[in-house]
Amino acid sequence: MRHSIAFSAIFVLSSIACAQPPDVKPRFDVLHNSEFYRQDTPQETLKSVVGAIGRDRFDYVIAHLLEPSYVNSRLLATQSYFERVASNQVAQTAGGRRLQGAELQARIQQVGTSFNVKQLAEQMKLKLADESDNLKDLKRFAREGVFMDAGDTATATLKDVKDRALYFKKVEGRWFLENRKEDKPAAKE
Repeated sequence: MRHSIAFSAIFVLSSIACAQPPDVKPRFDVLHNSEFYRQDTPQETLKSVVGAIGRDRFDYVIAHLLEPSYVNSRLLATQSYFERVASNQVAQTAGGRRLQGAELQARIQQVGTSFNVKQLAEQMKLKLADESDNLKDLKRFAREGVFMDAGDTATATLKDVKDRALYFKKVEGRWFLENRKEDKPAAKE
């Protein structure tokens, strides 16, 4: 009897552990929170995007909810500018003056990336403020959307709107919102 109870307890605990998503490292110094911002399905990802925006967590949307290759390419386009800004700021600090070589370059890159992510978050926030219908649409898709899963991609549509959709991509077991408006394959990584 004891063995069967112990075996049952081990079985239950191991199945719970297997159901947990793998540990996701912080991205852009933003910790991943799979309990608060779910990404197990496209629907959950969209609800997480809407929730993060409602909490003014645009940094979280960028780091963990938008499709990573889009974010990377977007940041790459402006990274050199932000590294120049970071270089000036790091050089003015006592800690920065002590750094040399690879350590200095790594610090400049880290600070530049932080500035870059903050700028992208601010741009997203301003765009949603200027075009408030976009957030209303996201909320409506989250409530009423019809989700079509096609393996590692998915589409959300509204029954009464034929010319718009949201697109999702599954990467390493998590669903991400893609930044595209047309029904065409996303750019390959």
